[in-house]
Amino acid sequence: MIKKIRSRLSIKVFILTAFLLTACCGITYFCIARFAPYVYTHTLEESEEFLSELQYVLPDLSPDEIPYFIQDWSNFLSDYTEDEFACHIFQSSGEELNLPDLKINTGKRIEDYENLEKTTPFEFYYDDEIEPYIVFIAPNTDKESQVVEALQKSLPILSIIVVSISLFVAFFYAWYMTKPIKEVSAISRKMANMDFDSPCPVRRTDEIGVLSVSLNELSQRLSATLSELQEANRKLQADIDMERRLERQRVEFFSAASHELKTPITIIKGQLQGMLCQVGRYIDRETYLAQSLEVTNKLEEMVQDLLTISRLDTPGYVCNKEQFEFSALIDGSLQAHEDLFMQKELSVDKVILPDKVYLWGDVQLFQKVINNLLGNAIAYSPVGSQIFLKLWQVDEKAILTLENTGVHIPDEDISKLFEAFYRVDQSRNRQTGGSGLGLYIVKTILDLHDAEIKIENSERGVIVTIHF
Repeated sequence: MIKKIRSRLSIKVFILTAFLLTACCGITYFCIARFAPYVYTHTLEESEEFLSELQYVLPDLSPDEIPYFIQDWSNFLSDYTEDEFACHIFQSSGEELNLPDLKINTGKRIEDYENLEKTTPFEFYYDDEIEPYIVFIAPNTDKESQVVEALQKSLPILSIIVVSISLFVAFFYAWYMTKPIKEVSAISRKMANMDFDSPCPVRRTDEIGVLSVSLNELSQRLSATLSELQEANRKLQADIDMERRLERQRVEFFSAASHELKTPITIIKGQLQGMLCQVGRYIDRETYLAQSLEVTNKLEEMVQDLLTISRLDTPGYVCNKEQFEFSALIDGSLQAHEDLFMQKELSVDKVILPDKVYLWGDVQLFQKVINNLLGNAIAYSPVGSQIFLKLWQVDEKAILTLENTGVHIPDEDISKLFEAFYRVDQSRNRQTGGSGLGLYIVKTILDLHDAEIKIENSERGVIVTIHF
């Protein structure tokens, strides 16, 4: 029970409020009972009239009649003033006498009434005594004790009322004070659990309202900061993944490059050693020198491609972009490859709409793209097949398609065509297979120009589509 009270603010406020209210009511009751005077309805001037009557009548009475007359007179005074005033008789020595028997002392003295408001005292003589008696009228102090007595009688009922009201007020006060605090506490618990989607309701302008506003601002800032951190973590993770992928590609690239360079070097080395030693067929030097030169040319082409890739992959590399006539560049490339078209009896169907198409980019790099694509189309097209080239404009974009017929690429190989040193299996012979870097270079150049390339099989063969 004590543990529950310590953990609940509402219970603490309820108990404390009920205790304070009850204590305040008890103190108030005590002060009323202790210090509240009785309110008199009759005045002391009225008692003066009674006293003057007594002063006028007493001298004409016999000593035996005086006690009875004073007693009747005192009773009449009490009835008239409703016991608010009483008559007091004292000996000359200051001792108060009892009524009606004037021979008995009450135990009080005249000095006890010095600070009490009273009528003007007068003296009379009783039963031929030498010493006079002193008489005056004063407020009845016993009447005040009746107020206290009435309060004491009402104490049980007042206690029930006070406790009931105190509990009710304490409950309402505890609910009113702790309700917004509970809401703020619930919101703070959600914030601790990284839930920032439940704002704290703001219905007050006091300190609790300011706390709610501040908590909402804190929640918004924490949410924004958390989102920024998550976004930064995603970017960091993406950068790490990219770096790992680039590192893996770099290792694979150098591994493949080493393998690709090793093969032609081994061929040239074997042929030269055979010709120097004049072993077997290598006695015919002219034939094998021509083959070595051909292998050397391919090796040189591969080195040039590696140098191109190294230059394009250099951090901070910037293309020398300018506006140029792309349609003229394509015409020039087709003319440069005309002899190769004739050797394989390939026919080229060219469509360019409009006649002049302009692009913004690096002319030399785009020349490399067109040459590599045409070289692949020539290398992998069967003898006597067709090549379809089409360039056209849509709004502010240019689209180029290059389709070679008579051959298809396995679907599982299409997604790997842009990897370095990747060649389709049936093209890995030394007569038709290239270095495997052509499409990789094409993709790298197009990425630098924000262009998109796609290779897919068509009904007639393989089609390359580029969106500039």
